[in-house]
Amino acid sequence: MKQFYQIALVIVFTITASFANANFLLETEKDSVSLGAGYANDVYYSFENGEIHTVERGNWDIGFYTLTWSAGIITNGGIGVELYLYPIFDTVGWTMIDTAGLSTWPVLYNSTTDWEDGAFTRNATGHPDYGWGLYNNITHDVVGDSIYILKLADGSFKKFWITKKVSIQNTYYFKYANLDGSDEVNQVLDCSDYVDKNFVYFSLSDATVLDREPNSDTWDILFTKYMGINNDVPYPVTGALNNIDIPANRFDEVGPDFEDYMSAPMDSTKSPIGYDWKEFDLNTFSYVVEDSIAFFVSNFQKDVYKLVFSVFDYNDGKIVFSKSLVHISAVDELAIDNSVLVYPNPATDFIQVDLSGELNWEMLTITDLSGKLIYSQEVNLKGVVTIPVDKLNSGVYLVTTTTGQNIAVQKLIIQ
Repeated sequence: MKQFYQIALVIVFTITASFANANFLLETEKDSVSLGAGYANDVYYSFENGEIHTVERGNWDIGFYTLTWSAGIITNGGIGVELYLYPIFDTVGWTMIDTAGLSTWPVLYNSTTDWEDGAFTRNATGHPDYGWGLYNNITHDVVGDSIYILKLADGSFKKFWITKKVSIQNTYYFKYANLDGSDEVNQVLDCSDYVDKNFVYFSLSDATVLDREPNSDTWDILFTKYMGINNDVPYPVTGALNNIDIPANRFDEVGPDFEDYMSAPMDSTKSPIGYDWKEFDLNTFSYVVEDSIAFFVSNFQKDVYKLVFSVFDYNDGKIVFSKSLVHISAVDELAIDNSVLVYPNPATDFIQVDLSGELNWEMLTITDLSGKLIYSQEVNLKGVVTIPVDKLNSGVYLVTTTTGQNIAVQKLIIQ
């Protein structure tokens, strides 16, 4: 029977070869990130590869969405940058700014659900009005028609005018100055050099363009401080924001073994994870994290990870969590031979392998996705084989049956 055992391992290793760089987490793994004192850093995180990039948050004021046909511009609400639409004049009032009553003007914040819907587009009324400017149907440029007042994190004020975006060149033209017109800066920012990132950033204090993000296809969630909005009241919060096209869902009051992520739709917005998985306890003066909240996140490969937070330490901005891989999309692409049935699937205590088809199977093996042999049995019979699986860790396995040159592979999920 040694011959068939070798064939089984060959097919398993062939199947898993395409997973060689995936770092599969068939068991729960603990991990943590640190935002630093005062939550001073942004941490970009990949469920597959861990922490990708950590960068200071306070070095930018505004960010430009890099998509060519976009007008999205965000502000750094996480450090206290505030944006006001100048209500007295449009761009004809650039030279004479009157800020009387500024404290009563509404502050414009970034959307909490859409990355592209930044503070500068919050007063948009729909095409062709993109908030800060109007779309020109002939040139396809967006031409600025509004003046803004920016309050920077240091408390200083700047007047700000995005004069236009030349869309075909993916280039912004804007200018800013002190309220009295002094220290005016005219800036050109070409986003085409940054299209592999979601945003390119700019510091008004330093007149500097900042390349501070990792490539957009390398991370899943961003741990950060940002402006949340609850019942129309904005306030700073710290949590996790999902990358564009990285959906997630949330389940409350579930046990540690819960993995039924398909029982609720996934949310493709910016903040399905957000910040409210923790509460501040005034008695202990610390954050309490509810471990009965489970998140499931689908990455760019469509693999699904379970995320459970356990610690939030506001002193050093440390966030501790566990993650586990509960679904691997590549396994769904295997050519499954239905001549062998495995049930129940998913399973918890035992499985039954139905070998009553036409072929006379000779060897049955169970392996994990690394190719490690978990179980093997000679099966020179027709009928059903019962195998206990209650000792196996939760995760995805492969059940392989062989005879001669015939091989059948079934995906098995252990809960």
